[in-house]
Amino acid sequence: MPEPASSATFGWKSLSPRTTTVLLQLLLWVVLGVFYIAWNKRPNFSFEGPMWPLVALQMGFSVLLFNGLVYLIIPRWLLQGRTWRALAAGVAVLYAFEVWMYVGSRLAQTYLPLSAVMHRTLQQFYVADFWSGLLSPAEQISTFFGMLAIVLFPVLISFLTYALVIDRRRLALERDHLHLELGYLKSQINPQFLFNTLGSLQTMTRTRDDRAGDVVLHLADLMRYTLYETDTERVLLSRELEFLEDYLALERLRRPQTVIIAHTVVGTVAEQYVAPLLLHPFLERLFAGLDAAPHAVADVRSQVLVGADAVTLVLERTAQEPIPLTYRSDAAIGAALRRLALQYPDLHTADLTETEHRVLVKLQIRL
Repeated sequence: MPEPASSATFGWKSLSPRTTTVLLQLLLWVVLGVFYIAWNKRPNFSFEGPMWPLVALQMGFSVLLFNGLVYLIIPRWLLQGRTWRALAAGVAVLYAFEVWMYVGSRLAQTYLPLSAVMHRTLQQFYVADFWSGLLSPAEQISTFFGMLAIVLFPVLISFLTYALVIDRRRLALERDHLHLELGYLKSQINPQFLFNTLGSLQTMTRTRDDRAGDVVLHLADLMRYTLYETDTERVLLSRELEFLEDYLALERLRRPQTVIIAHTVVGTVAEQYVAPLLLHPFLERLFAGLDAAPHAVADVRSQVLVGADAVTLVLERTAQEPIPLTYRSDAAIGAALRRLALQYPDLHTADLTETEHRVLVKLQIRL
């Protein structure tokens, strides 16, 4: 059964990368527009007439600088250790700023009805002495500090935006990796159980055991659950417990009378949800360990304690004869523990004790 959908919440992490990029850039341009308007209205630098030509020039260069930093200079050169290319790009940015402001100012002076103050400002800062200043170190230093005052804010925004983009990509990769790993771990568990059961069924049919028909029915129920109901993040706890009971019924049919199996459920099972096939490996590997001593007299007991927001599984296997210590080192147990760490980080405890005569498992999950 699919996991209950908690109300669909909107968040920037749920957006596609392209949509996120567009929204971030639009937000950036709005913020930059407000910044440049406030910057050019400061008390010692204000205009009586429209200031939009100067704001447009500053914002246009900031747009180019932002995209150059976020998509080229930072990821492909600076973070890749190509220091000289990054330094060369910094020098190129300085000259690009001068050329951009010179060409834009000349076009504005020629084609736009500028106020006298705006015309004089563009002429003084960006047009006069442009050609001679290109080869003057002193002029370049002066231009650098003048540019820094204008583009420092967008540069900081660029680094912050790039950090957000990288973090979002990292989260997406971690989420994809988690889904792949969980699918792999589940695929490790399901075939193992199927092959063990089919092996037992083969033995029963070969010996014409009358219980083979019941085994087929239980196996069909189990496979229906594993194939059609476990392809979700969570399933009803009641359905998972039914699966365990069907499995134990199957084990009772195929185990000798020397193996005593007891199973109890304590508590109220209501609408709790749990990750599918998470409890089963701990129980199944108890019986798998008995295959190494087929004639051993053993007692397998399982108890499930159900609370409103937690479930506890207590398993115990005792045997009169020594049984090889294979439970803790079993690959299926390792995979199940790994699934717990992935799906219930800091929400579970697992205590495994194993000796030649006794295995004790205490597993608690906060749902």
